[in-house]
Amino acid sequence: MNGVILYMSKHGSTKQYADWISEETGFAAIDLKKESKPVLEDMVIIGSWILAGRLVAHGWIKKNWSKIEDKKVIVFSVGADEPDEKLREKYMGSSLPEGARDKVAFYALQGRFRREDQNFMLRKMLNFAVRFEKDGDLANNMVMGVNGVKRENLEEMLRYVRSFER
Repeated sequence: MNGVILYMSKHGSTKQYADWISEETGFAAIDLKKESKPVLEDMVIIGSWILAGRLVAHGWIKKNWSKIEDKKVIVFSVGADEPDEKLREKYMGSSLPEGARDKVAFYALQGRFRREDQNFMLRKMLNFAVRFEKDGDLANNMVMGVNGVKRENLEEMLRYVRSFER
């Protein structure tokens, strides 16, 4: 099966995952900010970091869904929080077009977050948001940072990708 990895990365976590997937599959990894050609591949893997509870790539997915909906689509989110089923459902609901949710394989992956890498405005937003965050671990990650980028986080997704090989 031929495929492509399209990603949006701010501080490198999503790009790192995209590069590892590329190494494992042989698919090209392309930054969505630079992507301009139509997607012709059979499998499309889309990776995006999370901002304000949804994929930054949600606009691209919505705009291009009609062009990729007949393909095998895999989406992965990268955020500072420890992924679980509840979080995966939240990101799917806030980031995918209505008709896409049942057609997409969605994986939530933990990324890297360093407060000092954020711009002034985002640090201010974090200061505000952390006061209202009910999840103590997430609030701690927002203040102290986290590095959960690990190649083994991709194992389940890669098994799924490989299930389509001939």
